[in-house]
Amino acid sequence: MKMANNAGIRSQALRLLAHFVVTLILPLGLAACSAGSSSSPATGSTPVTSSGSSTNTSSTPAITELNGTWTQNVTVTVTGSGFGTKPTAAPLVWDNGSGTNIFDKWSGAWPDQDPTYNATYRAPFNGVPLPDPHDTQYIAGSHYGTNGADGGYNVIVFKDIYNVTFPYYIYASWYQNYAPNWIFTTNRTDNNKNFAYSVCCGPYGDGSGVAANWYTGYAEPALDNATTAPAQWGINDDGTSLQFPDDNGNGHYWNFGTNPFGRWLKIEVAMKLTPNSDGYVNVWENGKLMIGYAGPTDKYSGNNRTVGIGGYAVPFGEPNNWRYFEDIYLDTSLARVMLGNAPSLAESTIREMQIPTAWSDGSVTFTVNLGQFTSGETAYLYVFNASGVANTVGYPVTIP
Repeated sequence: MKMANNAGIRSQALRLLAHFVVTLILPLGLAACSAGSSSSPATGSTPVTSSGSSTNTSSTPAITELNGTWTQNVTVTVTGSGFGTKPTAAPLVWDNGSGTNIFDKWSGAWPDQDPTYNATYRAPFNGVPLPDPHDTQYIAGSHYGTNGADGGYNVIVFKDIYNVTFPYYIYASWYQNYAPNWIFTTNRTDNNKNFAYSVCCGPYGDGSGVAANWYTGYAEPALDNATTAPAQWGINDDGTSLQFPDDNGNGHYWNFGTNPFGRWLKIEVAMKLTPNSDGYVNVWENGKLMIGYAGPTDKYSGNNRTVGIGGYAVPFGEPNNWRYFEDIYLDTSLARVMLGNAPSLAESTIREMQIPTAWSDGSVTFTVNLGQFTSGETAYLYVFNASGVANTVGYPVTIP
C-alpha cells in the first residue's frame, strides 16, 4: 500500500481535530447558501487533460434509443447525440463491495492496523443491511483506536491521482452509513469528515507537516444522540486553496441534510480543480444540494493528488463507531450515466450510477447497476457530457 510518512500524518491528524472544531463548530456568522443555489459546471468549460479525462462539450445530450435488457450486470447501449467524448470510458474506480482485496482498487484504506476493525470488504453485520438488494458486501471500518491516522482516527478509502493538468474535474458518488449505536461525547467536539482532497500521497497531506488538503463534513451531525440532532454540512481547508467567503459570499457552514446515523444516504461530489476563481465544489445528498462552493479549489504545489471517501471523526477510540460505504464511483470526468427515480433530474432522490465500457458522441455502452431499483419500477436514464450537462428529461425505462 502506498502511503505517506505515518508519523507526519498522525501529527497532522491531531491538528485536524482542533482546526476542524474551531472552524465548523464555533459560530462564524458567515452567510449560508440557500438550498436552490449552485455553482454548477458551465457549458463549454475548459477541457480536462489529466489521465482518464474527457473533452468538454456545449451540446445538451439527447437520448433516442436503448438496446439491451435492464438486468443487473447486463450490458446496455444508449444511442443519441451530444454525449461528447470520454477517452477512458470506465471510471477511475467502481467499487460495489464485491472484491476480496481492497487494495486492488484503492491506494489506501484506513484503519489498517487491526484486522478486526480495518476498513475492508465485509458481509452485513451489526444490524446494518446493504443499501440495495443486488450486492453482498460493503466496505466497513471502525474508529476503534487512538493510534494515529491509520489506527482509528479515520475510516476512509483513498485513491492517488498522478500528473494532473489544471483545470481538471472529479465526480464521485457513494452510499454512506454510520453505526446506529454510535458512541457520542458531551463536550461539543463531535465532528466527522466524509470527503478529502489533498496533495499526494495520503488524504490529509503528504506527511511533511505542511497543510495542503481540504475536506467536507458535518459541522454538527449529532452532539448527544443518533437520530434527531442536526446534520449541517460544512467545507474547510487546512491549507490555502479554498477561500472564505467564497465568490458568492458563502462561508464554511452550508445546508442541513439528513442525520446520517443508522441510515444509508447517497452522496455525490462534482468539482472543478483549479487555482483560479472559476472552480467549484458541489455536494448533493439524496439529490439535494448541500454545498455549492464557488472559487479556487487547488493552489497546492505539484501535480499529484489524493481523493478520499470517508475520513476523520470524533470520538475515535470507540470500537462501536463503525462507518459503512457502498457503490463508490470515482472518476476524473463529469461525463457519466445515471438512473434516477423521476423524469426530472432535480426531482430524482434515488440516483444509481451505471458503469460505462464504451463512449462516443452518439453512443454509450454500460453495465447495468440497478442499485435500489427493483422489478416493476420505472426509472429514468440520464447521460451527462463532460460539462456535467444531462438530457433535460429523463428517458423512461421499466425494470423487468
